[in-house]
Amino acid sequence: MGTDAQDLIDYLEASPSPYHCVAETAVRLEASGFRRWEEDSPPAAIAPGDRGFICRSGTIVAWIAGTEAPQERGFRILGAHTDSPNLRLKPRPESTKEGYLQWGLEVYGSPILATWTDRDLGIAGRVTCWIDGGLQDRLVRIDDAVARIPNVAIHYNREVNQKGLHVNPQKHLPAVVGQGESGALLSLLAEAAGCLPEEIKGWDLGLFDLQAPTVGGLDEEFIFSARIDNQYSCYCAVRGFLALEEASPTTAVMALFDHEEVGSRSGHGASSLFLELVLERIVRDHTQQAEGGLSRALTKSFMVSSDMAHGVHPNYTEYHDPQHKPLLNGGPVIKTNVGMSYATDSEAAARFRLACEQEGVPYQEHIHRSDLRCGSTIGPICAAGLALRTVDVGAAMFSMHSIREQAGARDVEMLTKVFARVLTTAD
Repeated sequence: MGTDAQDLIDYLEASPSPYHCVAETAVRLEASGFRRWEEDSPPAAIAPGDRGFICRSGTIVAWIAGTEAPQERGFRILGAHTDSPNLRLKPRPESTKEGYLQWGLEVYGSPILATWTDRDLGIAGRVTCWIDGGLQDRLVRIDDAVARIPNVAIHYNREVNQKGLHVNPQKHLPAVVGQGESGALLSLLAEAAGCLPEEIKGWDLGLFDLQAPTVGGLDEEFIFSARIDNQYSCYCAVRGFLALEEASPTTAVMALFDHEEVGSRSGHGASSLFLELVLERIVRDHTQQAEGGLSRALTKSFMVSSDMAHGVHPNYTEYHDPQHKPLLNGGPVIKTNVGMSYATDSEAAARFRLACEQEGVPYQEHIHRSDLRCGSTIGPICAAGLALRTVDVGAAMFSMHSIREQAGARDVEMLTKVFARVLTTAD
């Protein structure tokens, strides 16, 4: 197993929620000399080569300041998202039925619900506590198998293998967590958060599969894990970003957003002003100045939006356009849709293809079948919101939105190399 694949596994294992993904990313950035900035800190000079980052909840934006003014050389931006489809705890989740204690769950995004049954599930995310006269967010991760969504026996659902498992989110998803009394959840969370139960005033918590990420395949060519969509892209963005040992004329930026799976409509999703405000700050406080502001810098900028791509499935080849069949471990996938569900146009695609060729990395192309509806990414959102040239890419995968997904172990290095190339390539 290659070091890239093992490091990806470590990253995925450390990131059972978007908040943990941001925390793990921050740890890696700080270990490489990046300084954490607070959103409300006063203006401070950003000199060429300065490395910084700002976090808000499940979103993180980092930068390496270029040696020239952003107004002259623009930004090179890597974008991805930290969240994945899963099941989230309701505000008042506890109930009892037929002698069993259960937790009520909401569906986050569009998971394949049937894959969440009969799994050992932990709980992770953040709790908000009132401590010493102020609100504090604390990460919570409980790796015990506290919850399970048991399937119904085939003796009661005789046609399940012919018609599939149909899951009603309200009726069938409440997880079985015990046979005790209500009230255990607050005590469990308080112990994990290091606070008193009465100090917990809110939470953003989801269940997660306790089975650890691993490599698979006869030649260890695959990664099997939860949250590959899209923490695989986040990892490759982080690695590509950290590969920049020296500043280039262009300012490099990495933006990993929360809430893509539910439309990015939050105060720190891709639809918000969060990235724009950080870019404005860099333009304003960069020690190298030129005429014009952020609007001029954006005309010279380029973004790579990375989200996982649909690899051609050998058992379901009919879902793919015959001329566009990406393979796992076949190199980065350029994603195109004329309806602009992906932000790619010919110029943006050409830029990315050139970066692949310069690194000696093969690339692939994907479009959806013309008679199927296409998904979307943060790419069109950022492209429209910032008038930003953007290409949508990803690595091919199987089982997208399942509780456990599959991607190529060898694609990690290829995607990382191209990302690093894009960050240092000027017009």
